[in-house]
Amino acid sequence: MELDLRSVEPEYRHRLVLESFDKLKEEEELTVIADHYPSHLIQLLSGHVEKYKVEQTENGDFVLRLTKKKGESNKAIISHISEFRKTGEVFTPIPVLRKEEYGVILVFFKPSQYIPIHAPNSDLIFYVLQGQGKVTIGNKEYEVRDGSIVIVPKGVKRGVKADTYMEALHIVVPSPSPEDHEKVMGAAKKGIAEVNLKH
Repeated sequence: MELDLRSVEPEYRHRLVLESFDKLKEEEELTVIADHYPSHLIQLLSGHVEKYKVEQTENGDFVLRLTKKKGESNKAIISHISEFRKTGEVFTPIPVLRKEEYGVILVFFKPSQYIPIHAPNSDLIFYVLQGQGKVTIGNKEYEVRDGSIVIVPKGVKRGVKADTYMEALHIVVPSPSPEDHEKVMGAAKKGIAEVNLKH
């Protein structure tokens, strides 16, 4: 199956890819053509992909080939944080497992990177593995450090900012929509501190 995202509005791209990927049979391949490096798609599907390959075309577009895992729904996951550790220009979320019902995500921050304040339709469990920072819940700010556990109900504003390099386990129930993910990542890239998610 092939998807050309270049003419699709950005807010619809992730949902289109996820819906198409869900229709694949085990070990089938999805080819995605995009006008930028598809790092978010790789992150969103990382727990469901057997292998992937990205190539850049002569005109600057990117072709991503994803192969769906075999027997993924009943497979236990045992891994180590070092297998996922990565940082980028903004906070870097790496899904360990993404399902409709919940998402297990590792989040890596350089100092001063942040997750914009937003109020998604998801409960949050946020466990700081390493580092120090601040979380905003509602209108209050709290200090967090190694071993801090933060639990926030759905619909309540929350945001995170790292003071030092920080790693955290981020569990959301249910998984946020691709549109919400795109809005939050887009706000972080633009330096926007708070984003309004309309539900």
